[in-house]
Amino acid sequence: MQKLDEQHYETALKGVSIPSCPAILTELISELRKPSTNGKLVAQLIGRDVGLAAMVIKAANSPLFGSKRQIGSIAEAIKLLGFSALTNLVYEGLLRSVTSSRDASLERFWDSSAHTAAISAELASVLGGVSRDTAHTFGLFHDCGIPMLVERFPDYKQVLNTANESVDRKFTDIEDEALSTNHAAIGSILARSWGLPVTVSNAILCHHDYEVLYDAQGLENESRSLIAINALAGYIAGQYLRSNRDQEWGKAAAGVSSYFGISASELDDIAEDLLYRLDKQKNDR
Repeated sequence: MQKLDEQHYETALKGVSIPSCPAILTELISELRKPSTNGKLVAQLIGRDVGLAAMVIKAANSPLFGSKRQIGSIAEAIKLLGFSALTNLVYEGLLRSVTSSRDASLERFWDSSAHTAAISAELASVLGGVSRDTAHTFGLFHDCGIPMLVERFPDYKQVLNTANESVDRKFTDIEDEALSTNHAAIGSILARSWGLPVTVSNAILCHHDYEVLYDAQGLENESRSLIAINALAGYIAGQYLRSNRDQEWGKAAAGVSSYFGISASELDDIAEDLLYRLDKQKNDR
């Protein structure tokens, strides 16, 4: 298992600036976690951030949430989504805003992250080992170091392409060789600084280390479940969005099968079922 203690943070950062947790996120999460959440106050808080408000409404109208009618207000969106899904959307919106890059091609990256997160939540219900909400949060944050490295290193996209195309080398090893840091380390630091659970930040750090699916190496079981679920979710999202995630799934598939104690054909069945549901939701709109 990789480790990233305080004394190694500066080395891992390599000049990357970790954005502070936005004040509005602190307020919203505090309200959303209350036993009796005030929906009107939540809507008011979201309405203070135009970008976040637009994203919440857009999400409510997406096939991922299966709305049969057009949602036109924050209040309607909250009613449809529920506070649990809303919490994750808030994370996503603010994460996007603070790690934004001038590179327009990253829109595809964010679309993939959103789908991976939603699919991860569904897989958590099927495979277990972690809650839906935690799986969704991990799906959003697991690759959050990528846009920060795009902004920091002019040649990072070439490194990213090499890592994506590799069939036998660990993704983060290729980044480390070129940059002396990697997106998993950067993402783990951001997750810790934003107060996410340690199981999430540890899973982010190790999410390309599929050996932990066979041997925990000191990693928490919840973190291992997140890594396994996310690997399958990333593959499904890649199939749905027609983006190439086959290389990474090729490295992870046997470990995921071993970890959950199910066959490769059963994993295929789960993937096909979710792809069918996603296509149906899209076609029903």
